[in-house]
Amino acid sequence: MRYRSLAVSALLLSTAACHSWRPQTTPAPQVVEQMNGRGTVRILRRDQSVMVLSEPRVEGDSIVGTVGTPPQRAAVAVADVQRIDTRRVSATRTGGLAVGTIVLVSVVAIAAAVAALLGDWN
Repeated sequence: MRYRSLAVSALLLSTAACHSWRPQTTPAPQVVEQMNGRGTVRILRRDQSVMVLSEPRVEGDSIVGTVGTPPQRAAVAVADVQRIDTRRVSATRTGGLAVGTIVLVSVVAIAAAVAALLGDWN
């Protein structure tokens, strides 16, 4: 049971490895409009500060969304946006996570089998 909870914890902690931020080359308002108010964007402002907005949308000359917990409304003027990134699934990281999970589960299963055969299993 202890090994199972360890494997589940490792899997849950590493789910973020499946996603990565990708810089977008199209103008920020177009990127946000294509998202239809879903997802998350990371905005690098001209003053080098970073803001991560959930459920972004364009309102007038600003990009508006929610930040923090509990969610609060936030806005960034389009003129202040230096770069906008979107979160995408990374095939490489997802594959690495899958292989790592298989290896971890296999090692735990082999260790349990060896311990059971040697009589050290509780």
